[in-house]
Amino acid sequence: MTSEHDPASQALHDPDLIEEVQFLDHRIRFGPTRSAWVSFVARQGQRPTIVLATDRATLMAEARRLIRRRVEEGR
Repeated sequence: MTSEHDPASQALHDPDLIEEVQFLDHRIRFGPTRSAWVSFVARQGQRPTIVLATDRATLMAEARRLIRRRVEEGR
């Protein structure tokens, strides 16, 4: 797979499209690609988890769901 077909790489190639929000002590960096939305979810010092979705609203809901689950599990 080349980076031109990789949603995560596409988002990173144009930093002007990347947005960032904080949620429950986690950082969510996200942006659109040609065919989807991608986010990178992590706490300070953690490796990010990548979340993909077809639209921004779904992406944010999934990222928040992941963070809530992590907080409940104490991670």
